[in-house]
Amino acid sequence: MVLNKKGMSMAIQIFIVLFVLLAVAMLVLRLVTEQTEEQMRLIGDEQRKAEMKRIKSDCQSECKCDSLREKVSYCLTMVESQTYGIGKMDFTDSGFADGYAEPAETAGLYGLCEDKVFCSQINEKCKCGSQELTMKNCFKVICTLWNEQEADAQALMSKFFPSPTCEMTDAQMMHHWTFAYLEEMSCEGI
Repeated sequence: MVLNKKGMSMAIQIFIVLFVLLAVAMLVLRLVTEQTEEQMRLIGDEQRKAEMKRIKSDCQSECKCDSLREKVSYCLTMVESQTYGIGKMDFTDSGFADGYAEPAETAGLYGLCEDKVFCSQINEKCKCGSQELTMKNCFKVICTLWNEQEADAQALMSKFFPSPTCEMTDAQMMHHWTFAYLEEMSCEGI
C-alpha cells in the first residue's frame, strides 16, 4: 500500500492537530489542578485559623483567677485540638503534630514541641488582675503554690516541664521553652 502525497499530507495534519489537542488538554488539566490545590490550601488555612480561634477560646474559658490553685490549673491546661488531640497542634503545616515549631503565638520568645502545647503558651489573654498568666509567669505561680501550700513542687514541675518530646537540632534545643526558661524553673528565692 502506497500513500500518495495528499494522503501523507492529511496524516501529518491529523497528527499535528492531535498533538496540539493533547498539548491544550495537558495545559487545561495543569491549570485545573493548580487551582484545585490552591483552593484546598486556602480551605486548610481557614480550618486551621478556625481551630486556633476555638482553641484560644477554650483556653480563655479555663482562665480562672479566684485562687492560686485555679491559676496553677490553668498553667497546666494543655490545648485540645479536634484534629490532633490533647496537647497537640500542627504549627508547621506538616499534617502531623510531632515536630518542633516556633509559632507566632509565642512571639519569638521560645520554641515548642507540637505534641505538648499548653494554653499559657498560645493564649495571651489570661489576666488575673495585674498579672498575666503567660508561660513565664506560670513558673512563678507554681512556685508560689509550692511555697504557700507546701504542694509537691517536683510533681508539679515535672508535669509542667516535661522533657522535650520532638527531634530538634542543637540550635532549636537551645530555643525550646524548657531551655529558654531554665533559670525560671527553680523555685528557690521565690
